[in-house]
Amino acid sequence: MKLSLLGLMALLVTISVAPAQAGTMPPQNVIEFSPGPDTSGEWSYNGAGVLSFDHDIFVDTAWGSNYDALTGARVYLPSFQVGGIPDAPYTLTPLGNEVLTIKSADNSVTYMTGTIGGGNLATFGTVAGGFTEFQVDITDVFVSHEGAALGSTALYMLESLGLPSLDFELSLQGGSGPGYYSFAHMLDGGFVGSGGFSGAMSVPEPTTIALLAMGGLVVARRRRT
Repeated sequence: MKLSLLGLMALLVTISVAPAQAGTMPPQNVIEFSPGPDTSGEWSYNGAGVLSFDHDIFVDTAWGSNYDALTGARVYLPSFQVGGIPDAPYTLTPLGNEVLTIKSADNSVTYMTGTIGGGNLATFGTVAGGFTEFQVDITDVFVSHEGAALGSTALYMLESLGLPSLDFELSLQGGSGPGYYSFAHMLDGGFVGSGGFSGAMSVPEPTTIALLAMGGLVVARRRRT
């Protein structure tokens, strides 16, 4: 039984580092979407507490590569209600639909879904960094049959590791314009604003995965004895 346990742990380590080159750490950000000028992707604030995103959001890299089969897929983010008070972290709460979806570029096939929760929004001058200082998870991660068949390393690894959640980070740029001078001033004063953003979904750190796997193996061993 000891040999079997060690063998499984070795397999886990192999899976964790397989996509990386020898001597390097595996990519932390499994799926990144950082729209450039050519791919649009903007946030907008209506001045009355609602932060929303257009749907021209595309995956830039997946598992550290812009050649992954998931690159070019379309990311859909829900709108958020902005709460909180000045001089304190703002809060973001999904409005209505809480599901983050990744679909094909033509919007015909769903590759992955996940439920996104609420969290804190920290602002820094004219830049707002959301879901970064206070980590938020995407739960109920589900890779569809079409996603599994896509040939994406990122989706394959997510399905293979069976992760129940992903870490989600979102950074908003902009938020300064006529009538206000910063993102926080825009929120506090009820001004309308817009700008670009970047986001990423990443797996928990490898040690966390290893500990979770070890716990599961121990439970399995106890059930067999």
